[in-house]
Amino acid sequence: MTTQLAYTLGPITALAQYCQAEGTEQNELLLVGEGAFLKIYEVKSSKLIAQCRVFKSQTVHGIAVQGHHGSGNGPLAIWGGRSFTLLDDVDLKNIISGAVKSLVSNEKVAPDWLLACAISPFDASGGCIFITAHSVALHVSSLDCSKQLSVRRLSSPSRSILYSANIVWTSESSIMVAAGTVFGEIEIIALKMSISDSTESSEVLFTLTGHEGSIFGVQISPEIRGPDGQLTRLLASCSDDRTIRLWDLSPLNSHPTDPPLTKRLLKDTGFGGVVPDSQGILSEKLCIATGMGAHASRIWQVKFITPRQPDSEKTTPVNVLSFGEDSTVQQWGLDGWSKASNDNATQDTLGLEKLTLKPKATLTHIQEFSHHTGKHIWSSSLLPTGQLQSRLATGGADGAVSVFDIFLDGQQLDQESEQMTHDAPSDGLPESHRHARSWIKSLDDIVEPLPLPPIVEDPVVQDAPVATESKDGGPEGAAKSKKKKKKKPPAAPKDSFNKYALVGPNKVLFTTNFGRVVVQSANPARPWLELSLPAGSESDLKSYSVVTGIPEHGIAILAGANGKVYMHSPSQGIEQIADLKQKVAGLFYIPRPGSDTLRVLATLLGSSEATVITLRPASLGKVDVQVINLPPGFVVTSAGDICEMIVLGSRNGKIAVYSLDAGANELMIAIDDNFKCHDAITSIIRVPETLENPSHFVLTARDGTYAILYAGVEPLDGEALILVKLVHQASLPFGPMIEGASFCGTSLILHGFRSKTFIVWNETDQLEICRVDCGGAHRSYVYSLLPQYGGTYFAYTKASKLHIHEQYYPSHKLLKPGGHGREIKCCAVSPDQRFIATAAEDTNIRIWGYDDNHGDGLSGGLKCYVTLRKHSAGIQHLQWAVSPDGEYYLFSGGGCEEFYVWAISDVPGFGLGAVCEATLDDLSEDRDLRIMGFDVNAVSNPLELNMAKKPSMYLITMAFSDSTIRSYWYTEEGFQKFGYGRYTSSCITQIRMLISAETDSRVLTASTDGHLALWTVDEDGDDGEDGELTKFSVTQRIKVHQSAILSLDTLPTGPDDFLIATGGDDNAISLVFLSADECSLRLTVPSAHAAAVSGLSFVGHSHNSADRTGIFRICTVGGDQKVKTWEFKAIVEVEQGKLKISELVWQEAGVGDMTTTTNVPDAAGLASFGGHCGHTHCLVYGNGMEVFDA
Repeated sequence: MTTQLAYTLGPITALAQYCQAEGTEQNELLLVGEGAFLKIYEVKSSKLIAQCRVFKSQTVHGIAVQGHHGSGNGPLAIWGGRSFTLLDDVDLKNIISGAVKSLVSNEKVAPDWLLACAISPFDASGGCIFITAHSVALHVSSLDCSKQLSVRRLSSPSRSILYSANIVWTSESSIMVAAGTVFGEIEIIALKMSISDSTESSEVLFTLTGHEGSIFGVQISPEIRGPDGQLTRLLASCSDDRTIRLWDLSPLNSHPTDPPLTKRLLKDTGFGGVVPDSQGILSEKLCIATGMGAHASRIWQVKFITPRQPDSEKTTPVNVLSFGEDSTVQQWGLDGWSKASNDNATQDTLGLEKLTLKPKATLTHIQEFSHHTGKHIWSSSLLPTGQLQSRLATGGADGAVSVFDIFLDGQQLDQESEQMTHDAPSDGLPESHRHARSWIKSLDDIVEPLPLPPIVEDPVVQDAPVATESKDGGPEGAAKSKKKKKKKPPAAPKDSFNKYALVGPNKVLFTTNFGRVVVQSANPARPWLELSLPAGSESDLKSYSVVTGIPEHGIAILAGANGKVYMHSPSQGIEQIADLKQKVAGLFYIPRPGSDTLRVLATLLGSSEATVITLRPASLGKVDVQVINLPPGFVVTSAGDICEMIVLGSRNGKIAVYSLDAGANELMIAIDDNFKCHDAITSIIRVPETLENPSHFVLTARDGTYAILYAGVEPLDGEALILVKLVHQASLPFGPMIEGASFCGTSLILHGFRSKTFIVWNETDQLEICRVDCGGAHRSYVYSLLPQYGGTYFAYTKASKLHIHEQYYPSHKLLKPGGHGREIKCCAVSPDQRFIATAAEDTNIRIWGYDDNHGDGLSGGLKCYVTLRKHSAGIQHLQWAVSPDGEYYLFSGGGCEEFYVWAISDVPGFGLGAVCEATLDDLSEDRDLRIMGFDVNAVSNPLELNMAKKPSMYLITMAFSDSTIRSYWYTEEGFQKFGYGRYTSSCITQIRMLISAETDSRVLTASTDGHLALWTVDEDGDDGEDGELTKFSVTQRIKVHQSAILSLDTLPTGPDDFLIATGGDDNAISLVFLSADECSLRLTVPSAHAAAVSGLSFVGHSHNSADRTGIFRICTVGGDQKVKTWEFKAIVEVEQGKLKISELVWQEAGVGDMTTTTNVPDAAGLASFGGHCGHTHCLVYGNGMEVFDA
């Protein structure tokens, strides 16, 4: 049976946009390099339309298309490592149609590692240029329009070791190369070649110095118009010193046939080398701008954004994009690039011509894009779609591909001249609405300022004359008087924005400090309307007001300091609906889907009562008011309606439940002990369900978490008892200020603040929808989800002005969802094969489902259900368990002695819920140990283990990094320590509980000394705090590897018999047979892999009773990135009615059938699970994941 790759989720290492002509239109395709495959996505539909294996084992590192704009009908170049291949438009069409599934036969091998490629934009017969890691240029072209390729090595003026390179064709025979070296220098190389007579020349135009680290990325700009009106080019570079530099290449624009601008200089290499003074001075002057500080770590790539066509007269605006290890894209603008003056001229001491250089400019940070998780953006592609607009595609280590529009200088639209239209389009959106729009308005821009009150000047008071005696004794100053200085009149108070409410999905009403009420209008001629309060109440909202909106009905509720409550409706304006006689502290709209009444809760300052106001949209004049009593110290921060009950959230994270039919007092409530909220509850909403009475609801809080709870009613002594059970609680990647939640279809949308940024997050799809730099949470604002398109509307006050941000679509399109952005360290499959849990260096746990019902290979695969964020250190091991009543439990353990128990369940209307049910608190004094592994056994029948004390218990045995093992009983009540043991000085790497029905159960451990150890319970134990503790002692050790045992799997072959497979750091695999009275090494396969065997699993076995043989199949993965399937033939004997393995023989098989290559770097392990098609899947995990059919 062959081992075949079925699915890949790995780092995206190459991207290229390709526009394919379809009639009169262009169909934009995105070519994606993932592993050894080329995958083709249609950008408009976000659909994977084709995939093809390009190389046998090499990962794709780059894709180049002909031309600057990805125009179709041109050749393609794909490379990775030393491998490369060239495709034409016919090949691409065959791949898209499905006629071609593999291009491995076309794979060519270069003499060195390939870094960059550029296809001639002038003629398809011009071929392409590759640059190798040793600064050698290779010209590759087709021979006579055939599939045969001509590879021509061009003369190289330098043999520097490179980390990056960029190539630009300046003419049909001239090429400019920017090469970034390991030692922080950038070489500008000019190549000239003739295809007809094979003549060539090359030279280093200049070596730029200034970076203090290796050069990770370089790019030469397209031709732009400089401040002197001449066409020129710039060079962008990024380095390990975390800076971005722009270099002016206009002095270096001489052609290779002209005399070079510098002479070849003999100099030292390395970061301590001596740079000639002339070279250092000139490099400093050529560097026109430097940017730093936006990225949190290293920068891998840089790209230019310029207008599609440079202006014939004006200086071309220039932006730079930088792509970092922190998985963000930063946009920079070049400012201050001005015309040169004679004062900036320099003369090289080596006798070079006089160079006129531009003054220093600045790189100003514009904005940040964060559309990936974990670390690293490994690939990107930029396609101009307008004069000032481009479409950017990015691929990260998380395996995700995101596409979004980016604008020069961050200007998405000319907002000043555009009228504000606030009715959401019902059909298609106009082009102006397809991107985020924003407005900034002062209050005077919206309404006429009120007339200023007259200023009354204080009268000038003249003091009575004071007679004094002069020197000669006569009166002096009898006529003098003392005047006081004229007081400066106080500044007139100025009106400003106060509170906001929504009266439509994208229509806002606001109040001012002077008590004015203004609402947005759908009339373009009058976009804002000032409303009038009832006669005699004009000043009720002055200086203080609270408002809330009911956008689905166009209604707003307003209140002031005197307790009067007003309602604004489109038909009746503003009218008073209640008088609460006290200052209103807050108004909370309580949504009730499907109800014919509306409810608003009003709280009063300093009062223990709250008022529920009930409205009827059919007759707005009819209002019911009912008072409820709040618990002591209960400050309401949110309200919701669940099962015809009112649920209130408080400032200290508590909840209270009321039924208006049951009276003013709160109902008795019993809340799940696992629910813990440490800050204000900001919103309470229903979970949409298909049931008639939805009973699940979502809480959001300012402690950075959200929770889903289930509310049920049970009778207790003639009264209703509300049982609240926690079914899901999780934290978000942003926070901690989570301000609210809403549902768009079945997707949970959360919004809140992180530092000075407002963020809207799709928790279901793990996707950021919107990010606005608003200044932080301490301001008045209002937010609305635009569910028709999945967009947002956000109005807020900043610097005393009204800012409105409106977007009808998410900020980016996710063509391909990703996973962990860091190396996956462990994996576990649930006993029923339904769920797969993975944990990575990002300390997150993801729970996946795998769909293998996809015959074309373009659909299905792994889908992430939920992400768990609680661990603070690396996770070492995961394991599933299922209770007798069908509940799922996931156990996780890792660094800092962290061990958590997660209860997993299905939540109607949401998906998969997870609750951290328990945390191990038996910690060492320094809490510095790592849990190396553990094994969990569910005990439902006390006869299975005499030590069981009650049904539905779990026996958990852990191995710690100090060579000790501990054992605990776990129930819903918590942990109880059961036993302990200590190994030698070697560290334990694996641990298993071998449960036996007829004999004493044992513990099996593997360690770094290459031994397997069997532990049994010692009769003599110690008295611990909770009673007598069982002591585990090693009874038998067997040497199976020369060094550390990295992987282990067990297969029961009888009631007391086990077959144990191990993989070691010595590249070998071993098989051990274990019975009640025997433990013996039966077989070792040395050099099973060319590197350490990091994972293995039994994937199948069979038994032939006729000839007393059995076949065992094992799948292994190693650091050599090979996945191998092994078959072992066993001779089975029957002794006293029991099967016993007496001999194991490695059964030879063809390498092509049993060995394949994985493109998962640093493979950490392998897990197997059953499929729907009758075969076994093997999941290889590391920096990504791949699924193989074994």
